Amino acid sequence: MLIASMIVKVVAPEAQAVQKRLESIPKVKTYGIHREDNIIVVTEARSVEELEQLSKHITHEIPGVLGVFPTYVTEDEEE
Repeated sequence: MLIASMIVKVVAPEAQAVQKRLESIPKVKTYGIHREDNIIVVTEARSVEELEQLSKHITHEIPGVLGVFPTYVTEDEEE
C-alpha cells in the first residue's frame, strides 16, 4: 500500500467547498486549509497508477482545483 501526502492548490474563495468534496473521496483525508488556497491531503493507493488517477480526478473533476502536487510518497511494508 502506498501512502502519499499532497498539496491541492485551489482558488481561495472555493477552498471550503473543495475540501468537502475531497473528504467525500474514499481513502482521502484532509488536514485543513493553509494560506487560504492550499489543502493538505493524505491518501492511500495500491499502486502509483492509482495515485496518478486520483490526482487527475481531483484536478479535472473538482471545480476550483488548480493543481495537485505530491510532496511525499512511501510504501507501507506491513501489507
